Amino acid sequence: MARPRKLSVTQVETWIRDPYAVYARHILKLRALDPIAADPGAADYGNVVHRALETFAATYPNQLPGDALAALLDMGRTSFGAMLERPGVRAYWWPRFQRIAAWFLAEEASRRPAILPLATEAKGSLTIDAPAGPFELTAIADRIDRLADGSLCIIDYKTGVVPSESELLRGEAPQLPLEAAIAIAGGFAGMPAGEVSTLSYWRVSGGREAGQIKNIKAHGGELAQAARQGLADLIARFDDPNTAYLARPRPAIAPRFSDYDHLAR
Repeated sequence: MARPRKLSVTQVETWIRDPYAVYARHILKLRALDPIAADPGAADYGNVVHRALETFAATYPNQLPGDALAALLDMGRTSFGAMLERPGVRAYWWPRFQRIAAWFLAEEASRRPAILPLATEAKGSLTIDAPAGPFELTAIADRIDRLADGSLCIIDYKTGVVPSESELLRGEAPQLPLEAAIAIAGGFAGMPAGEVSTLSYWRVSGGREAGQIKNIKAHGGELAQAARQGLADLIARFDDPNTAYLARPRPAIAPRFSDYDHLAR
């Protein structure tokens, strides 16, 4: 029986919204080819921004440097790399990153020293017992902070659309709650188990509003517990050989794009 035994937190969301995409990628082992000579797009920009912000937080976990903006912009140039040689990137994406950098540093200055960045790009995993055998959940958390009360805040940098709180409560956007479940279980490397009180999205678009912090109102631990149970139920359902990997079974929550749409017809 070909059933996934290991998925990342982001792939779990795909499993919920478009099971066929999980089937095509993880069971049929199909991969989309990269476009030839394509210009950098929004996904590339998101990776660049993530890399620069994560590098800065990891390099300066305690005090900010004297010229923090210059340091972050240097990290941005390194992260963009050869992409900055493209006129479109330099004219459109780079000014956006400059606005993000200024906003990000203003937020960092107001948060520290009461809040301590513990980890960036933190790798973690959690094993869940299931009918067809153990299932491994994996994650790479953008950032985990220690708050003033000793609890943890798990942060996800978003250059695109931020999930709504109602999507989290309905279990349709489980990434951060599942990362919280891993943290509560002590599943992140080099970090002891701890209470997760806050889940936070940092939208870093660089547009008219350079950035925005959206803290989820519901308690992180409660969302983590619900997400872990929801994942256990999902695994059990698909461990049943009679459960099919349907394409977009709920159109209202289906992803806007999938590499496998043309195969699912």
